[in-house]
Amino acid sequence: MNLLKSLAQVSSMTLFSRILGFARDAIVARVFGAGMATDAFFVAFKLPNLLRRIFAEGAFSQAFVPILAEYKNTQGEEATRIFVSYISGLLTLVLAIVTLLGMLAAPWVIYITAPGLRIRPINLR
Repeated sequence: MNLLKSLAQVSSMTLFSRILGFARDAIVARVFGAGMATDAFFVAFKLPNLLRRIFAEGAFSQAFVPILAEYKNTQGEEATRIFVSYISGLLTLVLAIVTLLGMLAAPWVIYITAPGLRIRPINLR
């Protein structure tokens, strides 16, 4: 029963997230329409969305949850809390490094994620 409850919670939150994403896209389309500002918005969100899919919805979470469950069964509750704290700190450090590298390499990141974008920025106002 606990598994069904957890499944229902995750499924309902995923559905809610999808509805909010649809609402966001509808608002962006209504406010900006089709144009350079909308293109810039979607390019800006392309890489963060990819990282969210990998870490929150993808392979990382699918690999980490079973390891965490096994760790909790073998090591106990307190050791699991310490383990989660360690992993959270490590992920925060990695995220900070990736963010810094992304800021330093922004022109190349934009070239890779949006190859047709202009080289020189223009004022969108």
